[in-house]
Amino acid sequence: MPMKTRKQILAYWEEALLKSGVDSPRLSAQVLLAHVLGLFRLEMLLDATALVDEDASAQMDSLALRRMRGEPVAYLVGAKEFYGFSFQVGPGVLIPRPETELLLDQMQERFKSDVALSVLDLGTGSGALAVSCAKLFPCARIVAMDVSQKAVQIARHNAGLHNVLGQTVFVRGDLVSALRLSSFDVILANLPYVPLTTKPALSREVLEYEPELALFSGHDGMDCYRSLARGVSGKMKSGAVLLCEIDGSQGAAMSDLFSPLAQSVRIVKDYADLDRVAAVVF
Repeated sequence: MPMKTRKQILAYWEEALLKSGVDSPRLSAQVLLAHVLGLFRLEMLLDATALVDEDASAQMDSLALRRMRGEPVAYLVGAKEFYGFSFQVGPGVLIPRPETELLLDQMQERFKSDVALSVLDLGTGSGALAVSCAKLFPCARIVAMDVSQKAVQIARHNAGLHNVLGQTVFVRGDLVSALRLSSFDVILANLPYVPLTTKPALSREVLEYEPELALFSGHDGMDCYRSLARGVSGKMKSGAVLLCEIDGSQGAAMSDLFSPLAQSVRIVKDYADLDRVAAVVF
């Protein structure tokens, strides 16, 4: 069988993925082929007429067939970019989302890069926030917590890959009551916030492959944040900042929840003009 060019393989799988109904079929095909070839995606596209050998073509077929069944690209290639850094991810850990980068944007707006911050990252998952924070604020010290042992292991591994193990401590748990909250300048909270009422609208690749524990938080998605509000009440030092990623429907509810506990609550919109971050100053 004659070898095919990169362009031919991409065209075939883009059409097949489109018909299967998965998200972003063109990007999926490109990322998978670049991964198989060991190239950056743009580097791979610049030489679209290059031939692909049989072994690489077979690897592409195998991965693309799994993608057709809905398996997320990040799990297939074992990595996801976040804030310009690459993170290893796998089943059992939520894939980092671009929207979560807004939490770090907010930190950079509020603090200079050389400040010696004490940061708590709740629901660390892959460690994307904790590790990126350590890279952006090299004098910061970060405690990263997750209820999942698998997540803690992957987060610690990612910290090692990015040489920030000296700045980070990883803890399995979900009880902020076990921590001395008055010692933290910043709490980053990307807790489960997806309302159960929206479950039927989610894509099958999210529902079938990503951990439900990291997604849903009660009927309105607010259970974890109500628990957090109880946990931090009266325990944060003056001026400390809590940055929470939220669902687009939760801005007003978060303001109502945290306003009695804090100096201010500001709701920040994402690039789609949806409420995305609750910035609480105690």
